[in-house]
Amino acid sequence: MIQKIKNLLEKFNIKNVLLAVSGGVDSMVMLDCFYKLSQEYKINIEIAHFNHKTRNGQSDKDSIFVINKAKELGILCHYSEGDMDRYAKENKISSEEAGRILRHNFFNEILNSKDEQFYLALAHNLDDQVETILMRIIRGTGIDGLEAMDIFESNLFRPLLNTSKDEIISYAKKNSVDYVQDLTNFENIYLRNKIRNQLIPLIKEEYNHNIYDSILSLSDLAKSQNQSLTRYLDLLKNKILVSKDELKVELSINELKNISDYEKIEIIRSEISDLSSNYNFTKNHYNEILKIIDSNSSSIKVINGLVFYKSFKNLVIRIDKANELANEINIELLDHYQLLVNSYLIDIEKISNDHEFINVKIRKRKNGDKLYINAKERKLKDFLIDKKVDAFERDFIPVIELNNKIVQVGDIYKRKNNHININVRRDNE
Repeated sequence: MIQKIKNLLEKFNIKNVLLAVSGGVDSMVMLDCFYKLSQEYKINIEIAHFNHKTRNGQSDKDSIFVINKAKELGILCHYSEGDMDRYAKENKISSEEAGRILRHNFFNEILNSKDEQFYLALAHNLDDQVETILMRIIRGTGIDGLEAMDIFESNLFRPLLNTSKDEIISYAKKNSVDYVQDLTNFENIYLRNKIRNQLIPLIKEEYNHNIYDSILSLSDLAKSQNQSLTRYLDLLKNKILVSKDELKVELSINELKNISDYEKIEIIRSEISDLSSNYNFTKNHYNEILKIIDSNSSSIKVINGLVFYKSFKNLVIRIDKANELANEINIELLDHYQLLVNSYLIDIEKISNDHEFINVKIRKRKNGDKLYINAKERKLKDFLIDKKVDAFERDFIPVIELNNKIVQVGDIYKRKNNHININVRRDNE
């Protein structure tokens, strides 16, 4: 095992490695291998440990174990913690996905702080590889989901990926490697545990003893086919993609209607992956998204922290965000007031001395809102449509009322009044 890792380090000229260590047998064996290599060769290693604050305090004990082991070996240990279950609930995602996001945010912070090139070493093994592919099949996946994890992905490194769990446990016994046992791994709570503890043993015993070979062979085939498919989908995407940034993607609905549902799903799956993660998206989720494309309504769906909706002639996929105007803001204006809400910087100044204070209300739009333009009454909804304001963003634009009359809508409408002066601009301008 050590020789395999040494060969990889030499092949890719890796000198600095950040080891993601949980305290379990996989990561502790990985640590043992790298520690021995660091003693013999010029390899700089550091440890990163993230505490998910789970298992009724057991994760705290795991953290103490890892930190103490790092001290014993004289290795720098980076530590952070976060409530995985709370994060999952707040972001409407699974606990597994929440844990992955929190861990990798922590790992990336460390890597980004380094002046030297560091590789992040994860202790995924051969069994993890097969479990992941089976889990994706069960949840519903495209061809890309059948692809196995790679040993190298940019600066991410999986040195044990071709090593089985049995080999790892055998190494731990022979080399007296201490580790903590996560008892929840034996509880069939999470889907991965059910696959590991129930499904795979059943398949091996009743159907195919060489299920690992079959799954990995399928994965290799999928990878080859997916490379060809990706080239084809990129050509399609050039016609369909309207705009894209780190928070939002817009796809032409007219162009989407010209291709098959399979092609639609694969393009949407790709864009979801770029924005966030398609980890928890099932076939049913994609079917719900397809309904939006075919529907004449303007329904908005929130799935796994992403928002899907139709805006004008485009399908929009964007990262969900909290609306700070969910509750209206009431201000007793004495002189001057400034606030930042939904990325709008609002500056309100009193210019009338008729009253000791003036009541100002800031809220999101509501049904029946009307504006006065050129002495004529107009629905706010129609005004926003004419201004080509995105369907989702319409609820995030601050509507400012004075004496129950709308005097300002974001930075796109302003009605003259003799009581207050209002300046609204986007915070990024």
